[in-house]
Amino acid sequence: MPITLTQNTALITGSSRGIGRGIALKLAEHGVKRIAITYFENEAAANDTLRKVRDRGADGFAIKVDVGKLDDIKRMFAKVKADFRSLDIYVSNARANLASGFYQTPLEIPLENFQATYDSQVREFLVATREAVPLMGKNPGSSRSRTRPEAGQGAGNRGSRWAQQRPPRRLSRATLRWPSRRRGSPSTRSARAPATTASSAACRRRSSR
Repeated sequence: MPITLTQNTALITGSSRGIGRGIALKLAEHGVKRIAITYFENEAAANDTLRKVRDRGADGFAIKVDVGKLDDIKRMFAKVKADFRSLDIYVSNARANLASGFYQTPLEIPLENFQATYDSQVREFLVATREAVPLMGKNPGSSRSRTRPEAGQGAGNRGSRWAQQRPPRRLSRATLRWPSRRRGSPSTRSARAPATTASSAACRRRSSR
């Protein structure tokens, strides 16, 4: 059954390639009219993604952003505000690059690499949420939250699934919010963060015995 989204604008970080590109193209296919593409190094790939977005009937822009830098995050949202005036969907997809040691173990990763990973994952999500929320709620259908299926989804993680739902009153304009503690309540996280790990699932099993 075809799906047509009511949201008009979207920003997807790390969308020149991979999952980010796939999200951008799907949003364009399903009715989002203006989409911001961000890249860290590969400008050619970002422009190619933007071309494919336009082939699907949408428009937008590509912008170079290092999500580990606060000034770049704020510049990114300033560009969105100037070009789109509002924002309906924000997808936090970019991560630290492989050279920063993103996949190293806790006993191996140098502190500077850990800091780069933290800045581009945790701090970025917090700062971006603060920047995104004031731009939201200005278009019909924009007061929605977006979630996605994540690793470890199952009975212990019922809230993690694709959904559209109206956020609580205190965050009526937000697309991003912290996980709810209520059992069965949908929660929204960044596009890259696993909701459940093998170790956390094991801890829950032991605690429930």
